[in-house]
Amino acid sequence: MEIKNIGLVLEGGGMRGAYTSGVLAALMDNNIKFPYIIGVSAGANNGANYVAEQRDRNKKVFVDYVSHKDYSGLKHLIKGKSYFNMDFLFHTLPNKLVPFDYETFFNSETIFKICVTDCSTGEATYLEKSYAKGKGKEFINKIFRASSSLPILSPPVEIEGRLYYDGGISDSIPLKKSMEDGNRYNVLILTRDKDYRKKEQVLGPYSKRQLKKYPQILEAIKSRHIRYNAILETIERLEKEGQVYVFRPIEPIRISRLERDKVKLEKLYQQGYRETMDQMDKFLDWISKHDI
Repeated sequence: MEIKNIGLVLEGGGMRGAYTSGVLAALMDNNIKFPYIIGVSAGANNGANYVAEQRDRNKKVFVDYVSHKDYSGLKHLIKGKSYFNMDFLFHTLPNKLVPFDYETFFNSETIFKICVTDCSTGEATYLEKSYAKGKGKEFINKIFRASSSLPILSPPVEIEGRLYYDGGISDSIPLKKSMEDGNRYNVLILTRDKDYRKKEQVLGPYSKRQLKKYPQILEAIKSRHIRYNAILETIERLEKEGQVYVFRPIEPIRISRLERDKVKLEKLYQQGYRETMDQMDKFLDWISKHDI
């Protein structure tokens, strides 16, 4: 099913992205394709495989390889200054172990945007895949890496002279950007249950020292919960008005963004797949009424 006028918005959430992987697998099994996709952090990485039409790659990256010694851990934070081994995730996996289909991705007609946070402003920047086309594999992987680089747990990523951090700092659920780009109706895949609300993040002395050189990032982190909860209120209103369809965990997720338990992540992936398939008829009915 080629959807013509509806955007797809993908939240991040670290390893909670295994839920998104399951949802996207269900959508692919029903041959559902979107003309516009925007993602943040793990959502952007999930979305890239969706655009590349690699159904099983998300599960391999978010579930099957999580127990690999080079995937993540404190030793990588000490040695490479990043809890997640970024070289493994954004070079070894896509280029060697679980090859990413760059050709299908870049040749897709789907508009695909990746949200990152500019270190100098603390504001969101949205990089479209066409921006990276022709600049090589490492360039697009650098963008994915930037969108997934959490302060303290990872260093910022330099892209053409500017430093970027995880897009979730500035715009965790980029629905408004999708609407600004002309998508009146949107499908959202969230990684928290409906009752979740974000609490203020309190940074300790060590974190403040680490981010002292990026004062705008510090300010963005301090106010992130306000922006996050505000967009949730907007989503709730638009959902009632029928302007958005939301896939979110019906069963609350009990794992953290740093989860390494393969059994738990497999369960979460299956939860996303099952919950999506269970509401597929309802979803297709919504699509038929709004994709006009």
